[in-house]
Formats: sequence, C-alpha cells, structure tokens
Amino acid sequence: MLSNKMGISQHTFNGIFERYYRPICHFVFQLTNNEQQAEDIASECFQKVWANRMNFDELASVKAFLYKAAKNAAINYLKSMKVRSTAHTEILYLSENTEDFILTKIIKAQLLGYIYDKVEKMPHKVKVVFNLIYRDGLSIKEISEKLNTSEQNVRNVKTRALNLLKKSLTSKSLV
Repeated sequence: MLSNKMGISQHTFNGIFERYYRPICHFVFQLTNNEQQAEDIASECFQKVWANRMNFDELASVKAFLYKAAKNAAINYLKSMKVRSTAHTEILYLSENTEDFILTKIIKAQLLGYIYDKVEKMPHKVKVVFNLIYRDGLSIKEISEKLNTSEQNVRNVKTRALNLLKKSLTSKSLV
C-alpha cells in the first residue's frame, strides 16, 4: 500500500521513478528500437503517474499502469511513424496480439533494471570496465588502450565484475 486514500507522495514517486525508469526505458526501446523515443515515452508515462497520483493506492497498480502506458505509447509511436520494416511490423502484431510477448519484454526489462542497479553499486573501476564492455561494446584491447592499462588487467576486472553480478543474482535466486 502506498498511502491511505492520499495517493502518491513526492517521496514515494521519486522512489518509483528510481526503481522503474530504466526498466521502462528498456522495455520501450525493445519495441521501438529508438533510444531517444524510449526515454521520451518513459518520461511521459511518469508524468501521467504524477498527474494521476491521487488515483493510486498500491505499488502494483502503479507498475501495471507504467507498463501498459509504455506499451500503448510505443505502439502508437510505431503506428504514427508508419514503420514498414518486417521487424517492426512483427512487433506491432505481436504486441497487440500476444500477452506472452509483452510479458517476456517486461521481465527482461526488469531483470536488466536489476542488473543496472547492481552495476551502479560496484566499485568505480569495476563499473567502468563493465559498462565499457557490455553497454558500449568495446573490446578488451580497446578498453586497455582507453584506460591505459594491460589487457590482462581488463580481463581480471571483467571477471571480478561478472563474479560480483553472479553473486548478487544468485543471492536473489535469479540465476
């Protein structure tokens, strides 16, 4: 329960935003394949939550509202762009006709949100290397040149990052 017939407080809203913004962005990005549009849609969804904050009394209803609003906005965006590519046409069809498709995307977005949160809590050097590899797609060699360190050191830090993440996921029974 968020609060008793008082809606969402600013403090509670901030917590919801921190917890769900990245997963909503990722969810929308999976549907639109447009990072800027995903961020815009996620922001609009949170604006709608704030505008309707007096109507929410449970976290589950806020979460459901966010994902439904995000899905609808992404579909509307794709329709407005009159996307012709096969991939986007398939996404439109599946997203309108298959709840399993959407549920899979939601689960993936939530898992990635959890991973991003854990990465943010890693030691600075480990976080930097992890992000360069998995977010930016750089090779070990490129990272070693960029950070002016040996390739072996980058490999060691990568291993440490993966072990920290694995330990965190295992403790939450996610692996």
